[in-house]
Amino acid sequence: MDIVFWQWWVLAGLLIILELASSRFFFLWLGFAAAAVGFLLLVFPSVPLGAQCMLFGGLSIVALIAWRHYRRPVPARSGRKHSH
Repeated sequence: MDIVFWQWWVLAGLLIILELASSRFFFLWLGFAAAAVGFLLLVFPSVPLGAQCMLFGGLSIVALIAWRHYRRPVPARSGRKHSH
């Protein structure tokens, strides 16, 4: 079974459309990961399917962890100003 680059882009589009319905910023990052794998496959069309799936999984995890780290609440600072 061979997957071509545009099929990853279709998956990316579907995931991003699904994100519009959920608004949790979960499917968005999966969509970006799928688009990245599609671009890689466009440049290197001989990447095996197993490697494509592993790359998609890895990019998805990295993107979700990065988003979660970015969205982490910043601790509140005290109202006092520091004098220098």
